[in-house]
Amino acid sequence: MNKADALMNNAYFSVNSEGQLTFTEQGIAEYRSYFGKAGVDIRNIKSLEDFRRARRAASDFFDNRLVEKVKKGEKTLERWLLIAIAEGNEEETQRLERLLDAREKGIQVI
Repeated sequence: MNKADALMNNAYFSVNSEGQLTFTEQGIAEYRSYFGKAGVDIRNIKSLEDFRRARRAASDFFDNRLVEKVKKGEKTLERWLLIAIAEGNEEETQRLERLLDAREKGIQVI
C-alpha cells in the first residue's frame, strides 16, 4: 500500500481506499495481547469496522491496559493521579488531587 492509497495512516495501522486495514509492527505489538484477551485474533482484523468490533469486544480490558502503560513512566504526582483514576480508586484520587492543589498553592509536600 502506498501513502496515496491510504485513507487512514497512523503508527498502528493503515486503511487503504478499498477499506483494507493493515497493522504496522508497532500496531501488532500494541494490540495483539489486548485483543487476544477478548478472544480476538488480530490476524482476522481486515477492516476499520473489524477493528471497531475488536475494540468493543476488548473494552473490559482497556482500563487494565491503560494502567499498565502509565505505570511505566516517571513516578510523578500527576502520573500517580492518572493511575488512581484509571484504577477507579476514588480515595487515592482525592488524596492526590489535594496534594497537587497544595503544591500549586506553593505548599511544600513532604
